[in-house]
Amino acid sequence: MTGCLLRLQHTVAFMDESTPTSKAKPAGVMGAEIWVKVGDAPPVDPDTDLTFLGLDTRTPYLAEYGGADGGKPAHYMARWVNAKGEKGPWSETLTVTISA
Repeated sequence: MTGCLLRLQHTVAFMDESTPTSKAKPAGVMGAEIWVKVGDAPPVDPDTDLTFLGLDTRTPYLAEYGGADGGKPAHYMARWVNAKGEKGPWSETLTVTISA
């Protein structure tokens, strides 16, 4: 997972670790769930600390924020979801400051 910054926006790109230069999803995958926690401390328990942003079938995902979130860190995590709705393991955490 990588990120790009604009004022009050993050562009979150996701890719298959085994083919990092390709936009193709792993075989059998429908899309990626994108989750975030806005605030100082990174998530400890993804199942309770994160807010669901969306299920994206094509990279990248655009996350938009209000002015009150400017200057705060956004901690992103993602996981693959297959066509049956089965979820893969969580990604590493990507932390990026929301530019004001």
